[in-house]
Amino acid sequence: MSAEGSQGAGSVADRRWARVRELAADIARLEVLDRDDALDEDGRMELARLRIQAERASTRAMLADELADRIDQAERTRDRSGGAAGT
Repeated sequence: MSAEGSQGAGSVADRRWARVRELAADIARLEVLDRDDALDEDGRMELARLRIQAERASTRAMLADELADRIDQAERTRDRSGGAAGT
């Protein structure tokens, strides 16, 4: 897989975290409205939906980070053992 594999996995994790940040910004915007009692029932439902999406997205981002770390570790182990020689 080489460095391309770990960079690809890291890139996926970065995109996942970017999605989490987007959702967090949307949630924060709606929470401000909710604190000011400016959210109607549909707005509160949207806020609840976004919170669920953010929870799922953060789980995916953590898993992507973990996978990228494992790929990176496997590549370093392989490189130290000489597995990359001759490729």
